[in-house]
Amino acid sequence: MLVWTRANRPLIVPLVSGPHQQGDHGTPAGIHLPPPSLSPATIGLGIFIFSYGLLFSIPLLVVGAVVLLVGIITWLVDDARAFMSAGDGHGGGH
Repeated sequence: MLVWTRANRPLIVPLVSGPHQQGDHGTPAGIHLPPPSLSPATIGLGIFIFSYGLLFSIPLLVVGAVVLLVGIITWLVDDARAFMSAGDGHGGGH
């Protein structure tokens, strides 16, 4: 099946995506996800500004380093808060 058409779509989709349950929404009970955060985007912006500063000017280098450090610090603080609010958590398969 090299051509994707409406006629062969029911045959291709299960091959690509695998089996699914109708009521399977969200994460399973044993998986813990971190809360959403802007820290990775802040770190990326800091790296971008820092790299641009390496090429063109010292003030951009300093601004990029500051933004990068702020992103790393906020990510560590967010992670520490999530760790402290999670508790002991020995109910899963860890």
